[in-house]
Amino acid sequence: MRIVLLGKPGAGKGTQGEFLSKELKIPRIVMSDLLKREVESGSELGALIEGYMSEGKLVPDEVVYMVLERGIGGLRDFILDGFPRNVKQAEWLDSFLSSRNMELNAVLYFDVSDLIVLRRMMGRLVCERCGKTYNIFYDPPEDIRKCSCGGRLYQRVDDCYDKILRRLDVFSEETEPLLEYYRKRGKLVPIDASSGIEDVREEMLSILKSLEHDSS
Repeated sequence: MRIVLLGKPGAGKGTQGEFLSKELKIPRIVMSDLLKREVESGSELGALIEGYMSEGKLVPDEVVYMVLERGIGGLRDFILDGFPRNVKQAEWLDSFLSSRNMELNAVLYFDVSDLIVLRRMMGRLVCERCGKTYNIFYDPPEDIRKCSCGGRLYQRVDDCYDKILRRLDVFSEETEPLLEYYRKRGKLVPIDASSGIEDVREEMLSILKSLEHDSS
């Protein structure tokens, strides 16, 4: 299957994407990881990407496309996370897959309210020693200052109110038009991401199983 994951920050698509990759035994391609690996490779393309990043600029779409083509390689099945981010990129992806006689099977949209995003992200605490994550609303530690391992708990810089709102604004401006794009093509599959992790997984697998049955 060829699947795209979409969702607001804090919707849980990363967690569910990892699970889905293991469950379906197909690779999860994370765009930010591909760019990072290209930079770390020391290639000419990586140096170009690093230059844009060091100046705080967005990597141009044409460069992103080159990296993604390499990342997909000869794969027939994959899960895409972090791409596409806008309609222009979605059109490129459709064209790229069509050139290989392929198309997307589904675009999973993890639907969650802004309020829940704020509670999930602003309530997040991370252990500086072991990396364990807590949430003061949903999964609080016994000691608000310390992890069970004894490490100090801290809040990530990006988990502050202003930065979360800005990320939500960016999603609304750039990514929400994608929902209509894929809805018109019959690819969009909304999933209620406001419930617990296990409930989301059950809904996701049930939907994908029905899609496989319909295409067989």
